[in-house]
Amino acid sequence: MCQLCVPSPSDIRTQTQHVFGVRPCLWQIKATSAILSGKDVICIAGTGMGKTLTFWMPLFFRPDGVQIMVTPLNLLGKQNVASLGKAGIRAIPVNAETATTANFQVSGSHMTF
Repeated sequence: MCQLCVPSPSDIRTQTQHVFGVRPCLWQIKATSAILSGKDVICIAGTGMGKTLTFWMPLFFRPDGVQIMVTPLNLLGKQNVASLGKAGIRAIPVNAETATTANFQVSGSHMTF
Protein backbone atom coordinates (compact mmCIF):
# COMPACT_ATOMS: atom_id res chain seq x y z
CA MET A 1 0.00 0.00 0.00
CA CYS A 2 1.39 3.40 -0.87
CA GLN A 3 2.23 5.91 1.83
CA LEU A 4 -0.45 8.30 0.53
CA CYS A 5 -3.10 5.57 0.88
CA VAL A 6 -2.49 5.06 4.60
CA PRO A 7 -5.34 6.51 6.66
CA SER A 8 -4.64 9.18 9.23
CA PRO A 9 -4.41 8.26 12.92
CA SER A 10 -7.74 10.02 13.40
CA ASP A 11 -9.37 7.88 10.68
CA ILE A 12 -7.96 4.71 12.22
CA ARG A 13 -9.27 5.67 15.67
CA THR A 14 -12.71 6.69 14.35
CA GLN A 15 -13.19 3.52 12.29
CA THR A 16 -12.11 1.29 15.19
CA GLN A 17 -14.52 3.04 17.56
CA HIS A 18 -17.33 2.80 15.01
CA VAL A 19 -16.88 -0.92 14.30
CA PHE A 20 -15.86 -2.28 17.70
CA GLY A 21 -16.95 0.41 20.13
CA VAL A 22 -13.43 0.62 21.52
CA ARG A 23 -11.09 3.61 21.47
CA PRO A 24 -7.67 2.28 20.42
CA CYS A 25 -4.48 3.33 22.19
CA LEU A 26 -1.78 5.30 20.39
CA TRP A 27 0.48 2.24 20.11
CA GLN A 28 -2.35 0.33 18.39
CA ILE A 29 -2.88 3.15 15.92
CA LYS A 30 0.87 3.35 15.19
CA ALA A 31 1.06 -0.42 14.67
CA THR A 32 -1.93 -0.31 12.31
CA SER A 33 -0.41 2.56 10.35
CA ALA A 34 2.88 0.66 10.04
CA ILE A 35 1.08 -2.49 8.82
CA LEU A 36 -0.88 -0.48 6.25
CA SER A 37 2.41 1.11 5.13
CA GLY A 38 3.71 -2.35 4.28
CA LYS A 39 6.02 -2.75 7.25
CA ASP A 40 6.40 -5.94 9.28
CA VAL A 41 5.17 -5.46 12.83
CA ILE A 42 5.69 -7.46 16.00
CA CYS A 43 3.47 -6.56 18.97
CA ILE A 44 4.49 -7.44 22.49
CA ALA A 45 1.96 -6.56 25.17
CA GLY A 46 0.49 -8.17 28.25
CA THR A 47 -2.69 -10.19 28.37
CA GLY A 48 -5.73 -8.01 27.84
CA MET A 49 -3.76 -5.05 26.46
CA GLY A 50 -5.28 -5.14 22.96
CA LYS A 51 -3.02 -7.17 20.67
CA THR A 52 -5.93 -8.93 18.98
CA LEU A 53 -7.75 -5.67 18.23
CA THR A 54 -4.50 -4.33 16.77
CA PHE A 55 -4.32 -7.26 14.35
CA TRP A 56 -7.91 -6.64 13.26
CA MET A 57 -7.67 -2.88 12.72
CA PRO A 58 -5.97 -3.05 9.27
CA LEU A 59 -8.93 -5.09 7.99
CA PHE A 60 -11.12 -1.97 7.98
CA PHE A 61 -8.87 -0.41 5.36
CA ARG A 62 -8.16 -3.51 3.21
CA PRO A 63 -11.59 -4.80 2.19
CA ASP A 64 -10.04 -7.25 -0.30
CA GLY A 65 -7.00 -8.05 1.84
CA VAL A 66 -6.05 -11.21 3.67
CA GLN A 67 -4.93 -11.14 7.27
CA ILE A 68 -3.39 -14.24 8.83
CA MET A 69 -3.39 -14.46 12.59
CA VAL A 70 -1.89 -17.41 14.44
CA THR A 71 -3.39 -18.36 17.79
CA PRO A 72 -2.11 -21.01 20.20
CA LEU A 73 -5.55 -22.59 20.67
CA ASN A 74 -8.31 -23.56 18.22
CA LEU A 75 -10.81 -22.03 20.66
CA LEU A 76 -9.17 -18.60 20.31
CA GLY A 77 -9.41 -18.88 16.53
CA LYS A 78 -13.13 -19.63 16.79
CA GLN A 79 -13.62 -16.70 19.19
CA ASN A 80 -11.84 -14.36 16.77
CA VAL A 81 -14.04 -15.54 13.90
CA ALA A 82 -17.17 -14.92 15.97
CA SER A 83 -16.08 -11.41 16.98
CA LEU A 84 -15.08 -10.48 13.44
CA GLY A 85 -18.36 -11.84 12.10
CA LYS A 86 -20.29 -9.52 14.43
CA ALA A 87 -18.31 -6.64 12.89
CA GLY A 88 -19.20 -7.79 9.37
CA ILE A 89 -15.71 -9.11 8.60
CA ARG A 90 -15.51 -12.56 7.02
CA ALA A 91 -13.02 -14.91 8.67
CA ILE A 92 -12.36 -18.62 9.01
CA PRO A 93 -10.44 -20.56 11.63
CA VAL A 94 -7.95 -22.83 9.89
CA ASN A 95 -7.48 -26.14 11.65
CA ALA A 96 -7.46 -29.83 10.71
CA GLU A 97 -11.16 -29.76 9.79
CA THR A 98 -11.16 -26.52 7.78
CA ALA A 99 -7.81 -26.77 5.97
CA THR A 100 -9.46 -27.43 2.61
CA THR A 101 -8.53 -26.28 -0.87
CA ALA A 102 -11.69 -24.16 -1.03
CA ASN A 103 -10.74 -22.26 2.14
CA PHE A 104 -7.30 -21.45 0.72
CA GLN A 105 -8.66 -19.81 -2.42
CA VAL A 106 -8.44 -16.02 -2.42
CA SER A 107 -9.84 -14.02 -5.35
CA GLY A 108 -9.30 -16.89 -7.77
CA SER A 109 -5.72 -17.56 -6.72
CA HIS A 110 -4.39 -20.11 -4.27
CA MET A 111 -2.46 -19.55 -1.09
CA THR A 112 0.08 -22.26 -0.31
CA PHE A 113 1.69 -23.14 3.00
